[in-house]
Amino acid sequence: MPDMRWILLLEAAAMTAAIDNAHKLRTRFTFRQPTNENILSILFECDDLHPLPEKEVRFNHHSVGITRPMLCNGADESHDVFPLCSGYPDLLPRSSTHTSDNVACSSINYKGWRILRFQKRVGSGNQCYKRVQNWDFVSRDGKKSIGILSPKKPVHLANVKQTQSTTVPRKGLLGTFSEIPLFKPLFVVNPIHAVYEMRDCRRTIPNNIVSSASYATLDGHLLAGEERVSVILRGNDAVDVEIVSFSRSAPSINGRIVWPFIGRMQKQFFLKEMEHLSRIATCK
Repeated sequence: MPDMRWILLLEAAAMTAAIDNAHKLRTRFTFRQPTNENILSILFECDDLHPLPEKEVRFNHHSVGITRPMLCNGADESHDVFPLCSGYPDLLPRSSTHTSDNVACSSINYKGWRILRFQKRVGSGNQCYKRVQNWDFVSRDGKKSIGILSPKKPVHLANVKQTQSTTVPRKGLLGTFSEIPLFKPLFVVNPIHAVYEMRDCRRTIPNNIVSSASYATLDGHLLAGEERVSVILRGNDAVDVEIVSFSRSAPSINGRIVWPFIGRMQKQFFLKEMEHLSRIATCK
């Protein structure tokens, strides 16, 4: 059974936000099944978006790019090193726990950020690497739906800066969604935006090939932060996947209310994402 305190908090946040933020980009609570076709209308709570209010699409924190991989100029080959984060110049601590699916997990707090890290070896070979590199994430397993959706009409922020090590993201505005099982499924839908995409980089980790993509939270999201998904083709042909998340409360009343109760849902989301990427890697 879901925690009733959590449900009541979500419902209170939804009711409060609905008063002042109709037709503005924000976290939504809906009984509609989110899809690529309706994600924009859910996020803006408006079925007629002509033109799309792109001026209202802004990040909700000033640390965009905090997960950007740092290039490594070392010469030693490594089969277990993962990309560093520009916002965290030191090595992240080794994962402390493993799930039954052999996902290594760790969680630390650093300068106000909750940093979650998930790692798994998902297969081997270039074909496996390419399958994960071009991932999309939607999981509907009959118990709980969860995923990241991309609108049919791309929306890009003009202020997303690129560097020589990255390319313009193929996607722009996105929506994450997670189902809360009630008498009727309730979906929490959150606005995020692609920050960067790095493909087939050979300098991030010496003698390894790395691809990474990152997504950050937008105004109206109940959390503030950024997620990075990386896939690494090792020099020994192994393929590893890593998910890193930096998060904290959004600078809003609703964000501060929800923050103490969101940790479990975050972990479930990322574990589902890793499970999905593992299936893609093995063509299951």
